[in-house]
Amino acid sequence: MKKILVTGANGYIAKHIISDLYKKKYTVRATVRNLNCKETVKEDIEKHINKSIDIEFVETSLDSDYGWNDAVKGCDAILHTASPFPIDYIKDENELIQPAKLGTLRVLNAAISNSISRVIITSSNAAVYAGNKHINEFDESNWTNIESKGVRAYTKSKTIAEKSAWNFISRNPSINLTTINPVLVWGPGLGNHISSASLSIFNMLIKKEMPMVPRVKMPLVDVRDVSRAHVNSLENRKSYNKRFLVCENTYWFKDICEKLKSIKIESPERVAPSFLIRFLALFDKKLKEITPLLDYDYKINCNQAKRILGFNPIKLEKTLKDTYKYLNSLDS
Repeated sequence: MKKILVTGANGYIAKHIISDLYKKKYTVRATVRNLNCKETVKEDIEKHINKSIDIEFVETSLDSDYGWNDAVKGCDAILHTASPFPIDYIKDENELIQPAKLGTLRVLNAAISNSISRVIITSSNAAVYAGNKHINEFDESNWTNIESKGVRAYTKSKTIAEKSAWNFISRNPSINLTTINPVLVWGPGLGNHISSASLSIFNMLIKKEMPMVPRVKMPLVDVRDVSRAHVNSLENRKSYNKRFLVCENTYWFKDICEKLKSIKIESPERVAPSFLIRFLALFDKKLKEITPLLDYDYKINCNQAKRILGFNPIKLEKTLKDTYKYLNSLDS
């Protein structure tokens, strides 16, 4: 393999993936929704790897057929990271679900049309664990129950998009598919990713925008490990037609705050009683979303990623330090 297509190249995870691909001597073609961002993406990557790169950009959209054949043509493999932005509140959940599903199918159809047999899709733990509170340890065999009450539109979109991909592969076995299912992603971005949904949670903690934290567990992974999982699976035949959960560990909010304080980073000190969260959720949509997770203790089993991809996650303390340093650099 020599030329790799990376979709959604201006994304938090995608920039790390492109950087790691260049470190391994691949060439990259990248898709973006608007070519106006291409110079910024290129500069962010070059700054990180400390060398100039020759990268080709193609403008595409998940909700349009335009550009996908041009994007895919001549590539040896596809890393599909593009996904609709997880808008908090929408009137019609199909505004997220349809672009995620149809965009994934556009990529796969373009792969078939151009005889590309290797595709890796960035999915999410959102496609694994939601609506399954009876399960205490999750692995790749689990799927989100989208019929369960309170499952968010974004969660449904990731689940439906991934299931659509696997259904497509069952009818088109010439493609070797891998999905990478990261949990909540922290770690330093390349360029400005302050608006990233996952980093916004970290920002709220260090700026004490939460007076108290809920008794909720968060599964965490470093963005650099997520990137390596994608790149390490690329030419690894043992990863073909498999899903891979990637998670360093699961932590109660309280434990994360205590770890932050141990490395001299201010964060909330109190835990909100769960009955209070449930009451306030009657008036607050954001709180309503987390109520199914209150007091829920669970684990994420990543043995498959460790065994096949050599997944050896960065420890929480380093991720916290590096994320804090990164976010501070954006404020300065």
